Amino acid sequence: MDQDSAYWKKEVRYTALSDIGLRRANNQDSCEVKIATTTRQWLDRGHLFIVADGMGAHVAGEVASRLAVETVVQSYFKRTNESPSQALVQAVYDAHRVIKEKSRREDAYRDMGTTCDAFTMLPQGLLIAHVGDSRVYRVRGQVIEQLTFDHSLVWEVCLATDLPFNQAPSYIPKNQITRSLGPTEKLVVDLEGPYPITVGDIFLACSDGLSGQVSDCEIGELLAIFPPETAAETLVNLANLRGGPDNITVVIAQASESPKATQEVDAELTIPLSSWAVLGITAFFGIGAVLGFTLGNVQISGLFATIAVLTAFFFLTLAKKSLFEGSPFFQTLQSGNKIPYTKTSCVPSYEFVATLSGILQELRSATKGHQFIVNSDEANQYEKKAVNAVKSQDMVTAIKNYAWAINHLMRELKKLSAKKK
Repeated sequence: MDQDSAYWKKEVRYTALSDIGLRRANNQDSCEVKIATTTRQWLDRGHLFIVADGMGAHVAGEVASRLAVETVVQSYFKRTNESPSQALVQAVYDAHRVIKEKSRREDAYRDMGTTCDAFTMLPQGLLIAHVGDSRVYRVRGQVIEQLTFDHSLVWEVCLATDLPFNQAPSYIPKNQITRSLGPTEKLVVDLEGPYPITVGDIFLACSDGLSGQVSDCEIGELLAIFPPETAAETLVNLANLRGGPDNITVVIAQASESPKATQEVDAELTIPLSSWAVLGITAFFGIGAVLGFTLGNVQISGLFATIAVLTAFFFLTLAKKSLFEGSPFFQTLQSGNKIPYTKTSCVPSYEFVATLSGILQELRSATKGHQFIVNSDEANQYEKKAVNAVKSQDMVTAIKNYAWAINHLMRELKKLSAKKK
């Protein structure tokens, strides 16, 4: 789709899910979603989505990530005189300063830090402000693209040696990041985009608790097959079933309406002729009220003034969208010239079906003959449908049903675990 000839509407389907994982005492991730509530807010600031992965002893990481999310939201929407790109980047710098100051004031939070990925979906495209090794992906059709650069030692080495980012030497620590809010002295915030948005595009922001356990291809297949809510649950479950060594946070947003042509957008921002006619009537009666008062005819003056006020109110009602919901930044975004950092095919495959089947069998084994005995009748039905779909070479249906079976068993396990506590 040509970005200059069409604009995406503001409708979006989204979800956010954060999980403690299996090996952490507390959840140091934070996330937030702020959906524009008016046309003007959408045009000026778009829909905002944030993921932050905190670092620090005890609750310091949790505090850092929460401060990042809260500060970015507040600062981004307060910077009304700046373009969306300026406001988004500066909001992240504001969060950096807030975290750094708290770290200096209170010993309990010394050296705390956090990653931060904030992206906004605007009519003109997607903008991302990025620090750290949390990621933002886009799924379009059967391709998943990573839109952010990992600020990690692994990726920095690959960049310096011209190695593909997925072929880094195994001896390099994967969890050593090179940039974060708080500890980094001379912070540089990456601004990515704008990336054009087309209907059906799916965007995912996630902490490395997900990307470290689930491959890009698997992420893309699940995002393309499921609605955001089911995709988020399945991704978190998959990361946990592979060990869940870290907190897992996912924020998913899908553009879910047809595009709106430029001329239609312009029409929304143009005062209609009927409004101008009402304004003319308002001016006529306003002048009449002044003349009546000047000539000493108070009754005529009062009548004309009342009519002028009523027609002025009617004019404001008709022209409200044009006068108050237009955006001075609507045409200010320039096309981005960066390409995605990675690009991976995510065609539903037999390999992923086999992976999910294996995970389901392992999960069943873990729930038999031990303290957890779950009701698996529903999971059994899903599994039968999945097996039949494989025989029919229908990989999409097979993936769906294996994932539903896994999600069902995981929900049952959580219920039993909660009862035992």
